[in-house]
Amino acid sequence: MQLLKANCPYCSKEVETTVDRIEEPIVCPACQKPFEIEVPTTQVTSVRTVEAGGEGANDALAGSPGEQELFKVHPVAFRARPLKTLLLLVAIAACLFGLWAALLGGLVAGGPFNWLFWLSLAGLVVVVGIGASWMLKSAFTTLTVTDDRTILQEGIIARDTSEVQHDDVRNIQVDQTFLERMLGVGDIGISSSGQDDLEIVAERIPNPARLVEVIRRNQ
Repeated sequence: MQLLKANCPYCSKEVETTVDRIEEPIVCPACQKPFEIEVPTTQVTSVRTVEAGGEGANDALAGSPGEQELFKVHPVAFRARPLKTLLLLVAIAACLFGLWAALLGGLVAGGPFNWLFWLSLAGLVVVVGIGASWMLKSAFTTLTVTDDRTILQEGIIARDTSEVQHDDVRNIQVDQTFLERMLGVGDIGISSSGQDDLEIVAERIPNPARLVEVIRRNQ
């Protein structure tokens, strides 16, 4: 078995690995950072031959890296809904104004416009609840891209997970309206070679073009 010795480009420590790993990333046993033994990343400083399992064969050899997370996003809660968000803000302002007018006029005590207070309060609860539901759905939906696969996780109580290996990706769809392009959001659909339907559908994802580029680069 032939061993290669090289300097880690991050911590400069000399590490050894086997010849069959020269074309794949390895992890430095000292700083735990991955790198490739190729110019200009680093240079081989020596080559020696040892017996498999013999002395020095497994002495702090650099190994293969685990799965690396490259991209992780949540759907945007408000930016992808500009008109609805504007209506929500107007409704909140109207409800707050109604509460202020009711309290200012002493209507809570049972005056002729006591209904204004309760109507405004109920409206405020509804519109705040709508905004909170958007935020919760965004927080509990995660699209993760690693160097090996794309993973979509959804759900607050029940959790659904879909994933597609990069090597199996057949088609990537990005749907954006003109306004969504201006705002930098869009919907992404991913299908694999073994399925006719889209296996991953993620809506209101920020910067979808960058995400597609990461997936394509790791295929």
